[in-house]
Amino acid sequence: MFFCAGWVDAVWDFEFTETEPLDAAIVIKNGSKEFKTLYSLLLPYMTDTESVWTVFGDNGVSVKSLVAVLSYFILGGKSKTASVQQRISALQASSLYLLLLGIPGSVVNKMFHQILFDTCLNTVSNCWPQSLVKKRKKDTLKSSQADGKRSKPHRKDNDEEQEEEVHLSPQDLLKIREGVVLLVKSLLRLLLKFPLKDEPQSADNCVQVLLDSASIYRLGGFDLMVDKTDYRTHGAQAVAKLLAKMPCGDYASFIKWLFDYSRQAKVAYRMFALDVSMALLEQPEREANENLDAELVSFLSHRFLVHNMVFGRRSDASPTVRGHALTCLAQCLDLPSMNATRSIKELFPTSESLSHTYIYICMYVHMHKAMMGLLKHNVIMLSEENLAVLSERTRDPALSVKKKALQCLMDLLAAHPENSLVQKAWLRGVVPAVVDAESSVQEKALECLEQTILSQVKSHGSYSYRDAQQTLTWDLLGLLCDNCQDLGRYFSRAFTVWSKQNKFTAAFINNLISHTEAEHATGAWLLLSKVASSCPRLDYGKILDAWDDLVRSVSKNVTVTTSCHILCVIGDIGEHLNEDTKSRIVEDIITWLKSFDMPLEVISASVETLCRLGKAEALNYALQTFLNQHCGELVSLCEAYLSSVILNENGAQNLNEDLVVKHLYTLGVASLHCPSKVGKRIVLLVQSVLTSSVEQQSEGSEELAGSQPLSQFKASSMPSSVRAHAVITLGKLCLQHEELTRKYLPAFARELELCSELAVRSNVVVVMCDLCVRYTNMVDRYVPNVSACLRDKEPLIRKQTLTMLTNLLQEEYVKWKGSLFFRFIAVLVDSDPTIASLCEYCLVHLLLKKNPVMFSQHFIECIFHFNSYEKHKTYNNFPQTASEKAKFSLKGAQNKERRFTIYRFLLVHFTDAQRFNITIKISQNILACFVDGELPLDGDGAAVLAETFGILSLKEIKLSALSGAAGAGGDEPQEDEQMAMAKAVMQVAQKKVVSQVQKKVFIESMIPIIINLKSMLEQKRSPVLKDLMGYLQLTMQDYRSEVKEFFAADEQLAVELEYNLKMYEKEKEQEMEAQMAHCSLGGDAASGGTPVSTRPSNGGRPAHPKTCPVRQVQLLAAYKHNAFVPTY
Repeated sequence: MFFCAGWVDAVWDFEFTETEPLDAAIVIKNGSKEFKTLYSLLLPYMTDTESVWTVFGDNGVSVKSLVAVLSYFILGGKSKTASVQQRISALQASSLYLLLLGIPGSVVNKMFHQILFDTCLNTVSNCWPQSLVKKRKKDTLKSSQADGKRSKPHRKDNDEEQEEEVHLSPQDLLKIREGVVLLVKSLLRLLLKFPLKDEPQSADNCVQVLLDSASIYRLGGFDLMVDKTDYRTHGAQAVAKLLAKMPCGDYASFIKWLFDYSRQAKVAYRMFALDVSMALLEQPEREANENLDAELVSFLSHRFLVHNMVFGRRSDASPTVRGHALTCLAQCLDLPSMNATRSIKELFPTSESLSHTYIYICMYVHMHKAMMGLLKHNVIMLSEENLAVLSERTRDPALSVKKKALQCLMDLLAAHPENSLVQKAWLRGVVPAVVDAESSVQEKALECLEQTILSQVKSHGSYSYRDAQQTLTWDLLGLLCDNCQDLGRYFSRAFTVWSKQNKFTAAFINNLISHTEAEHATGAWLLLSKVASSCPRLDYGKILDAWDDLVRSVSKNVTVTTSCHILCVIGDIGEHLNEDTKSRIVEDIITWLKSFDMPLEVISASVETLCRLGKAEALNYALQTFLNQHCGELVSLCEAYLSSVILNENGAQNLNEDLVVKHLYTLGVASLHCPSKVGKRIVLLVQSVLTSSVEQQSEGSEELAGSQPLSQFKASSMPSSVRAHAVITLGKLCLQHEELTRKYLPAFARELELCSELAVRSNVVVVMCDLCVRYTNMVDRYVPNVSACLRDKEPLIRKQTLTMLTNLLQEEYVKWKGSLFFRFIAVLVDSDPTIASLCEYCLVHLLLKKNPVMFSQHFIECIFHFNSYEKHKTYNNFPQTASEKAKFSLKGAQNKERRFTIYRFLLVHFTDAQRFNITIKISQNILACFVDGELPLDGDGAAVLAETFGILSLKEIKLSALSGAAGAGGDEPQEDEQMAMAKAVMQVAQKKVVSQVQKKVFIESMIPIIINLKSMLEQKRSPVLKDLMGYLQLTMQDYRSEVKEFFAADEQLAVELEYNLKMYEKEKEQEMEAQMAHCSLGGDAASGGTPVSTRPSNGGRPAHPKTCPVRQVQLLAAYKHNAFVPTY
């Protein structure tokens, strides 16, 4: 086809900025098909040796005319009113031009023209509707009808004349998007062969095209069957290839711009910046030349990419970005760049807490593979502290986190089966999960245990130390018998489940027994103690031989743990033994116990086995006779020995502390089985051991209600360990005799206040909590004495008291009465962070679920209680001693932050209904009381009133329906457009309704009280007036245009508020301008800092991150204009 030479020359003369219309007769019809055909025919010439230019010449095709015609179609898509076909033709013509530029010989044939090249690149932004780029459409786009009709475009009411942009259907957008893909592919092919070193402006435009095309896939109004991750990755690789051709100066400038790009508000931009950073890390590190500006040097290093671009996104507001950043961080370790690996290792060894935080975040964003990569490369050290953090995540409230933590522990154990620290962490994470509240977690834990322990038990003859799996199994069992004995009850639960599933075969039992006399005897006896009760057929001969060896001390190396396990097995098989064997074993146990030469654990196990052997008798009467005979004999022996020590004038001089402890312990465990053999004399002997060494109280101290001296004996000179065991023994005696409990409860309460010995106080807490289960009503009056231990000087006692009170509250043996709630909640600000964290867990995940209204019920009283204000007729009037008040007081300015930490914690866990109601209650029960004169406005009253206004000003007290709607859109869309719009409409409607209700309540309930209160404060010239005005200023920001309407009754107040609001807005604008001026990349790079991100504040530990920005400003960021954005 031939074109007028004059028309072609005119196009070239105007440098492709405009063209005259083509003759209607030669306009290409069905352009899409023709362009696709031509593209497919030219594509092979990219690699063929045959020259397409020769083909053109042989067929009389003018290259100049071809370029002119392509420019005609390219320019046709620039207008906003261009039709769909014009836009598609423009994209296809641009792709054809880029393809021709990539064919060898294009330079010789003068195909390249910078203006036309840049116009081709701009075709992407010209053809894609700008309304979709700038913002999401507010109205649902109507699909085009079958006859091709489109929805009527919306009219714009502007004074200036504007071109009305054509509104496109989803099908139209899909076709245009396919054209964009073709153009990007053509550009990538071109960049591989056509260098742009001498065309920096064109290179910049190439980058912008790739960024725009990455955004287009996110801005469509419908779902596409396209993997966005793959598309984003390909785009990043293309940017990296382009940057590889750039000189150092341009490269550094781009990285500087990319750093700002990575902090934009849109999630897709931050994700793409991470992908570009990873692609650049795969390239060799740039070295600065002499001409490079000094401030740009830092942007060339891989260290900047790792520290600022990748690691800097670890605490991003979006969980998707956080997860991707953590994954990228782990992937950096597998890159060939040694500098990148070194940069990562610089981040962790200097801060143990940073490793803890990283492990925690990895679990929450499901990036356990990323964490495994860092552990594998020893970036995060396999230290006991780091592994403990991982183990703790198996008890996380989030189900997904627990499962990921279990899987991570399994992977870690498989990677490091010989590491004892990993083995211990695995046990501490997996074994307790057997009793998890979630059945799926229980099943996962049981599967892990069966796979790692149960299925790996082979016969001793088949064992080989070269078998890593068998060696690991026995190592784990060894740890359960040694350092992890506290996991025994969880481990037993697993065997209870397995016994119902008939997991213990005869072969398994025989394999176990074969190890009882070998090097793994300790672990074998542990497993036998768990399965013996479920397996009626055992080789009793070997078990009895082991018992004989134990009794006769033939095996000197038998540990305490193994002895207990053997005794347990003997008790399990007792019912299958004949009378002679049983009698012989009973005699052996009694002889052993009478020697008082065994460890305490073995004493307890021996008495338990003795009782189980006695249960073989058919009648209960015979069983009790058996117990009275044997246990009663032990009680008598203990009584005789203690009498010789305590009642003998010289008995305490040569005291054998260990022997006294064993007699006391034996007396306690034996007396539980023969309460009738416990006489008054025995009780007095134990009581005398406990006589306080502090005979008299200091002057001025208050006597505990109902307290009395422990005994009439002189002050005790017994060691602390003896007195501590005496507490436990006396507690066991009280469990069997109600009258003893009634007598000694006041004495125990006295010990909690006066005793200075840690072991004694600790055991008293245990005893009183156990007695609370047995004698609930009797112990109820002493609960304040126990709860006072929440402020004990020893962390151990505080933690133990917190745990035991939580158990009692869960089982409802103790109620939230008196000061208990306020003492419990005060532990949130304990000086020990671990105790504070434990308190938070107990409150939120154990107690609040049982009583969802307990926080709102006690909130107002918290204000009075923590300020030690007792003048209200209803609140904070429960009885407390002066010492208890001093212990739990949070009064004063020095404790203000601690009080507000508690208030924020409570409010965060309120429902919207509770927040709404508590605002009204505060107005009625606090503010109104000051207005009516029920509460005096003295120094204490002013402090309470000022604190009340501070609470009303907290963002946590605002309804989430109002405050959460603004921040809900900060994350990436994961649903289709129609669903997102439906949710947005519902949120807007909900916000409007709730806002109207809140506004009505504020006008009717709050404003009259506020006006009267302000007048009163002005008359008294109270400093609280400043707090009141601060609250009003913050509240009225939501009703900026209605100030005069709200405060029509007080025009002066309305004028003051309007002025204050104007000044506040002015200050905010100045702060924002200062922030914008300070937010320059050069300063950040020079200081080596990382971008600031929104992170959760949750008592010092990480949690699920939620963004609540007060104010966000979004600026248009474009690299070519060097427009920067504030840190997101």
